[in-house]
Formats: sequence, C-alpha cells, structure tokens
Amino acid sequence: MKNDNAYGFAFNDVSEEDIIKGAIQSGVAVFLHGRSSEGKSARVKQADPDCEIVYLRNATPESLNGKSVYNQSTGEMIDVKPTWLLKLEAKCESEPDKIHVVFFDELTNALHAIQGMAFNIIFDREVNGKWSLPNNARIAAAGNDLSDSVVANTLAEPLFNRFAHVYIETTLDSWLEWAKTPKRSYQRLDYVEETEQELPIHPAIYAFISLKAHSGVNVLRTKYDGIKPNADPRKWEMASKMLYATRNPEMIRSLVGEGITKDFVNFCKIRIVSIEDVINGNYSSSAYEGDIDKKYATALALSQVDDANVTIVRDFVKKMGLEILQLFDDFWSKGNPERVKQLEDIRSMGLTWRTK
Repeated sequence: MKNDNAYGFAFNDVSEEDIIKGAIQSGVAVFLHGRSSEGKSARVKQADPDCEIVYLRNATPESLNGKSVYNQSTGEMIDVKPTWLLKLEAKCESEPDKIHVVFFDELTNALHAIQGMAFNIIFDREVNGKWSLPNNARIAAAGNDLSDSVVANTLAEPLFNRFAHVYIETTLDSWLEWAKTPKRSYQRLDYVEETEQELPIHPAIYAFISLKAHSGVNVLRTKYDGIKPNADPRKWEMASKMLYATRNPEMIRSLVGEGITKDFVNFCKIRIVSIEDVINGNYSSSAYEGDIDKKYATALALSQVDDANVTIVRDFVKKMGLEILQLFDDFWSKGNPERVKQLEDIRSMGLTWRTK
C-alpha cells in the first residue's frame, strides 16, 4: 500500500532567502526585520538585483505619491507620477517575463503619515489612488528594530498584517556563504501570470483550521502583539497563495508564526492511503482507522478523485464516520451542480439498497 502526505508537499527546511523568494513569487508583500547592517537589502537583491529602492525615512508625500502641477496653457491640473514608479514601470515593461521588486526601505523610520501612504500602495497596489502597479511588480519592505533605532516607529496593526515577516539574523556561516556568492549569480524570478485556483483557500489550510476547531482550538485568529506574525483570515489567504506557489508548508511561518506553522506542518506530514490503492482495494483497516487528524487528512486527499471512481472512494471514506464523509462530499462537489446531483444519486441508491 502506498502512503504519502495528503497534499504532495515538500518539507525541506527553508532559509530566510527561500521565504523572501517564495513570498515574492506568490505576490505576498514581505517585510524584513533586523538590526542596521544586517544585509536586508542584499537579501532582496538576490531576487531582483536591480530592485527599485525607495527610502521612506526621507520621503515626502510628493516623492512617494506624486504631485499635481498647473498647466498654464490649458488651465488644468496635471497629475505627475513619482520618479520611483516611472522607473519601476519602465523595468516591468522592458522585461515582462521577469518579476521586478519595489523595495520600501526604512519603513519603521518613516513618519506615520508616510507609513499611511505606503500602506495604501501595499494594500491596493495603487499609488495615490490613480496608478496601479504593473502585474509583474512585487513589494518588499524593511525596517530597523525599535531597540536599534531611536527614531523607529511601530507599524500599525493593519500595515503589519499585510506582510509576510522575515527576521534577519546574520550568523558567521550565513555571512560567509553570502560573501562568496558572486552578484552575477543573482537572478530575477520569472513572472508567471496568476491562474485562478479552483479553491480560494488551499484544502490543507481548510482541513487544519477545521480540525483545530473540532478540537476546540481557534487558529483562524491569534493574538496580535506587533512583534511576531499572528494568524487572521487575511493571513491565511496569503498563506494559501504561498502554498499554491511553493508547495512547502514551512514557508507560512512568515505569515502565521512559528507555533501554528509547526502544528500545520505536522498535520500535513500525516501519511495516508492513495486514491489508486483505494480504487484497487489495496489497503488494510489501518488505512481508515486512526485519530481524527489522520481521518481529516485522508478525506481531503481522497476528495481529488475523478467522477468515475467517486463511488468506490466514497464507500471507503464512509468507514471513517459520517462527519468525515460530509467533509469529503463538500470538498469533492465544490458546489458544482453536476457533482452535487451525482452525490444525490449515489445517496439515493444507498437508501434504495437498504430498503430492499
């Protein structure tokens, strides 16, 4: 009998650089924490050697958001884009198959008014409510720790929660590795147009949150402390994007924190019976027995079965209990009217057999 984790994930360790690249690839804005001179901008340049850097400590409203000028010949006001946006647009247009990063540096050293403008750019991917960022543009930011700068400000909670958070701590080994890496080996990430996922939230996340709720633990939201990442509905949506893009659950620690990620990884590592073995009857009773974690993982993985074999697989899932069967039915049908009708027919056939 084949056994695998439910979602085909890889569980190799990921570095700070891996998470930065994973966030950038999946379109999740990433924030780099760390003391001054920890090499935060160098990490971003490994993903985009020619990233557009905007230093927010000295930014003005006009340099960040653009300005309006009076046209004497027409008597009208003309909106002028900020220089950094013009440069970013030119890079994105010249290399449409590559990702280009705008890097808002010293965000924690910016005035609250400037932070608010940056928040609008990060939140809406729009500048001054007028100009959208190019599709192949990505956002990164960085700031010094409060203990490392007397002029640093805390990030407002809505702004903090829009980022994946990476905490840079340069060790001797990591510095030596960086020091021997030539800049010519830095490579821009390929841009791939986003395709709409069949489900807005990855099934692994849905199953994990549902399982925790079944156990009386709410991981949909966790307490915000302004220091480390916490979970909330938006963060889980961002985590879903990273899972679809990277297929590595370790990545989401930058979004929901270390503790929840550890539990999530352990859940995803549960080894379960394959669809192929269920169809061929190649399993023992241990495949459908076990704790609730295993049953959730198994049902969600088997819900990927095709229409032709759903009856066989559903009969297997039924051995795990009616609650797990309902979970399987919900995910297999996905609200598709044809599949909903097929399930109704299967259920009615079962009732007919029982009455004979």
